[in-house]
Amino acid sequence: MTNSGRDGGRGINGSVIRLAGRGAELVVHPDRGGEITRVGRPGGANALFHDGARTPLRASGSTSYGSSEADWLSEYRGGWQELFPNAGAPCEVLGVPLPFHGEVSSARWTVTEVSATSVVMSTPARLPFVLERRIDVHPDDPVVRLTETVRNESDLELPYLWGHHPAFDAVPGSRIDLPGATVHVPGDYDPPDNDLRPDTTAPWPFVPGKDGTEVDLRLVPGGPRERVTYLTDVTAGWAALREPTGLGIALAWDLAAFPHLWCWTEIGGTDFPWFGRSRIIALEPATSWPNDGLRSAVERGRARYLAGRATASSWLTLTLFDADERPVTGVHQDGRIERHTD
Repeated sequence: MTNSGRDGGRGINGSVIRLAGRGAELVVHPDRGGEITRVGRPGGANALFHDGARTPLRASGSTSYGSSEADWLSEYRGGWQELFPNAGAPCEVLGVPLPFHGEVSSARWTVTEVSATSVVMSTPARLPFVLERRIDVHPDDPVVRLTETVRNESDLELPYLWGHHPAFDAVPGSRIDLPGATVHVPGDYDPPDNDLRPDTTAPWPFVPGKDGTEVDLRLVPGGPRERVTYLTDVTAGWAALREPTGLGIALAWDLAAFPHLWCWTEIGGTDFPWFGRSRIIALEPATSWPNDGLRSAVERGRARYLAGRATASSWLTLTLFDADERPVTGVHQDGRIERHTD
């Protein structure tokens, strides 16, 4: 993967839109869930992990693998997906089957406006929601902004989960900067390359390792690693990744809409669909946790609800910056970065 993990320029299902300003460019695929496959400086490296692997064979180009999770993973090459109205495990809600990570992440979105630096697109969901997204690339600065609205088209109050799934290249030695949070290591995820002690809770960034030492989650590892953690009690809606190459990637988001952060590391895993090829670090703002789906969230009282005919809005901002040894201490909605000055 490592050499091809920053591809992202090819169209999927025949549809691709490129937005470009002087400071950043973006590639989005409306026909494939509105997936973003590239964000970078013009002519520069892709800030997202996205490989161009031909395998595994996509479910959309053959037949189902037998589950919505396997089908979704067969299509996955990295990039940035939107998860709605489900996130995580497939489930049934109000008699409606909701697939793994929600149908919106693989739906064909309708484009209603497009210019050199912006696009507006929308999609219905299986539940009576419509999700609209506007993407703006700043004309001069390396900043991308997403503004979004969910509309309930029924008279009923309806539950939902909402999240974003941006994947970045897990360059060894990269550093993750986050505000204060509580880290939850799930008890039901323990693949061979997981080095975290399952079913533990600790303050960011140190968590207990299986070998009895503390693991510093700020440091992106070099060797094979598979991790899932959930961050709660997040004190501010931002995160940053500083690569030793000098590439810096910062996210800011609406903390009221996305009060939690899922963190996923997939480096060298040998099972489907990775086969040892992927180096992924994903920082995923989300409405709820863990990733066991909307039905479970409803049962434990962690789902969001939207009244009949009502709307809910959110925003996210991605900024590219020149990274150095200074930790990031804040990221603003307009893309401004704060750094440690000592």
